[in-house]
Amino acid sequence: MSRRFKDLIREFAPDAKPAAPLPEALAEPDAPVLADGPTAVVMTAFLDAVAELTALLEEETAAIAAGTLDGLEGFARRKQAMADRLDGIMAEANAAPLRLTDDLRAMILDRVERLDRAINANAAGLVAMRRAVLAINRSLLSALEKAASDGLYAPTGQAVRPVELSAAGLNAEL
Repeated sequence: MSRRFKDLIREFAPDAKPAAPLPEALAEPDAPVLADGPTAVVMTAFLDAVAELTALLEEETAAIAAGTLDGLEGFARRKQAMADRLDGIMAEANAAPLRLTDDLRAMILDRVERLDRAINANAAGLVAMRRAVLAINRSLLSALEKAASDGLYAPTGQAVRPVELSAAGLNAEL
């Protein structure tokens, strides 16, 4: 039986020593790696923007519920700026290939669900406010119609007026 050089090397190889375990203080925790560098940068920006937009919508919804409607124009400008920011982030995301882990997907899904709830609450508040404004507008138009009818009524019972009233002329008349 002949021996090969490879077998001799194995015979004289030192015994493998098991690596000594590191003390717990020096051992690295088993933290999941959520993303690589480019993905982490884009996803951090995206998650931060979504969280800020959610907070903005919740703030606007609270202002509507409290009846402080002075700053609605400011909210509209801030929402437009956030939309522009998200467009830029999405352009970055489309430019670079992103590798999303399951943990990162779960984080994104959680933030987007919170944003969706904030959007629904905000939209409901804005719709309620719009309905209230339209009801007030209809009441004012009805009052103006009665005031402008000069006591003339059609056979249907509707007031007859010489000029058609509209919401556009409402402020000028008041």
